[in-house]
Amino acid sequence: MIEKHLQNILRLSKSQKSKLYIVGGTLRDLILARQCSDFDFAVSGASILATQYAHDTKSALVPLDTTPGRETFRVVIKKNVYFDFSELQGSTIESDLNQRDFSINALAISLPNFIKGTKKYIDPHNGKDDMKNKVIRVLPGSIFSKDPLRMLRAFRFMSVLEFQIESNTLKKIKTLHPKINRVSPERIWNELNLLLNSKKASPSIQAMDDSGLLKSIFPELYKNEKTSSCLRIMNHVENLITNPKQIGAKPLTEIKKVLLKEPQLIRLGSMLHPLTKKYSTKKIVSNRKANRKTKTGKILAELRASNADIDFIDAMISCSHSVANSKLKFTDNHSSRSKLYQFVHQNEQGLVPGLYLHLANRLDLPTEKEWKTDPGAFAVRNILDFFFKTYLHSKRKKPLLNGNDIQDIFKIKPSPTFATILYKIEEARVLGVINTRSQAISFAKNIVLKTQKEKN
Repeated sequence: MIEKHLQNILRLSKSQKSKLYIVGGTLRDLILARQCSDFDFAVSGASILATQYAHDTKSALVPLDTTPGRETFRVVIKKNVYFDFSELQGSTIESDLNQRDFSINALAISLPNFIKGTKKYIDPHNGKDDMKNKVIRVLPGSIFSKDPLRMLRAFRFMSVLEFQIESNTLKKIKTLHPKINRVSPERIWNELNLLLNSKKASPSIQAMDDSGLLKSIFPELYKNEKTSSCLRIMNHVENLITNPKQIGAKPLTEIKKVLLKEPQLIRLGSMLHPLTKKYSTKKIVSNRKANRKTKTGKILAELRASNADIDFIDAMISCSHSVANSKLKFTDNHSSRSKLYQFVHQNEQGLVPGLYLHLANRLDLPTEKEWKTDPGAFAVRNILDFFFKTYLHSKRKKPLLNGNDIQDIFKIKPSPTFATILYKIEEARVLGVINTRSQAISFAKNIVLKTQKEKN
């Protein structure tokens, strides 16, 4: 399918007398044998070519940059398959490549040669050699000053490609890192997400710390000497995400699904965890507006993180602090199953990552053999077993009673008592105290009578 599209694009470019090149990340990923679903083109008259091709193929056209002389348009062929057409910078492809960020991204090949498979790359900065040596090297000139985000991109490539940043490039970052604050928060947030979503992000974060760039992005981490604990906890969390089975918790498949759904947020939350003071038990509640007023919430909001991302990270950190407050004494006592239910219910949104964050918050991680006898891991195993096998299983069922039932049966108006009754009924069902609608009615009746007596 891709070859057919490329042939059509070539014919269209010839009719418009435009010399077309495949450039940058597309070639980098193809040379490194990485999965590639997008193609980057450099061409004079990019907007005209992109608009015409989108029209011919009835595809979506998305403007990525409409700055005169720097236009970039995306033609979306289907989900995760798209073509980016960028205006050629300068009069030649060489001048265009000289304005890119790193040598590994400064390669080009004419579309006819690419289709022929000749691999006649235009490589003025020896990017292929740097790929072979797994090196990230910034191009000569004021590359970082023109767009300081490229400093963060260096660490993103380090993380994603598992390359090392060349020493002179690091020296430039150490000198210029304060300029990152000229970049829009949205762009920084996007790069951080890409970096933290890689398989092994902690070495890049450590390198960012050494270069000073991390301090420029997160100055709060460097107050009260919390940096070392932030980096240590994140490294430990990453270790547990990479190999969640080591603590012996089950069901492993379900746990993996949760940990791998938003790994970048879990890593970031673990790094910001030491900034948040321990919550009192009374404060650990589902209050979304309050989440955005915490120190962590404010940092994330300034980076333009979504409300959903802020809530997820706050829920994870809240759960970890809830563990510290309770010390999980109720997990090995059958008579305390009500407290176990309350803990899980209260921390449901961030439960799994929060428990793993709790286990990571120590000086050294136990070995896989030591995890089997670790008291903290034993408590976490019990919680997760209850959560997946009992709590979620019961929650998927239809409620035994709802608010309308309470009004109809007991002839009472909506009030705060409603929430209490429904909560208690659900808790009793999850814990196996009641199983039928008639039992739920009888159970609710006792709560109503007790409430009326207390008011009288």
